[in-house]
Amino acid sequence: MGKAFSMISNPFRNFNVESRAHKIISQPKPIPAPRHEKDEADLQRLIKEFPKVYQDSLKKNEQLDKHLKEVFVTSREPNVNIKQEYNLNRPLPMDRTNVGPFLYGVKEPENIPIGKTTLGKVMELITKHQSDPKAYNSKRVSEELAIPGETAKNILKYVRVFEVYIPQERETKAKFAGPSLPKVQVLKQLRKQLPPPNPKEKEKT
Repeated sequence: MGKAFSMISNPFRNFNVESRAHKIISQPKPIPAPRHEKDEADLQRLIKEFPKVYQDSLKKNEQLDKHLKEVFVTSREPNVNIKQEYNLNRPLPMDRTNVGPFLYGVKEPENIPIGKTTLGKVMELITKHQSDPKAYNSKRVSEELAIPGETAKNILKYVRVFEVYIPQERETKAKFAGPSLPKVQVLKQLRKQLPPPNPKEKEKT
């Protein structure tokens, strides 16, 4: 159905197509789309209040056109063969290999100012304090980390290292906590006696 419809409509669509194309191309200015009512009202108000500004906007500004023609951009690519000078004050990294994961997630600084410390040293001394509190007290921690004594006390008081407790395996098997009565019971008293079999019924079978 679509093919038959296109065969019928194509001659009408292509009728005088060259003349219509020349007519559209020869138009000096394309017809703009109709404006909204509010935009049209604003434009009419602008024409009425500022007629000179509106007329100037329709004319070509020769001075501005001259300035635009004088503006140009030149692109110059750097010479890749020229090596940049090496600055000793700002040396570039020579090792470009990938850095592996750090122990605590961040790289610890090499130079530590007085009164500061690193996470690794703190964790090490806290672990020693938990294993031997008398030997590694707050005074010794303060001396080794070069931090105030009050800060060392607060660290040992409020910070702990996680400990893993593995329970020992049981040597004896656990007893069943169910009923202690045996499943099979022997009845000593006779409850019901079955009658002897009938010989006639036995002969029939």
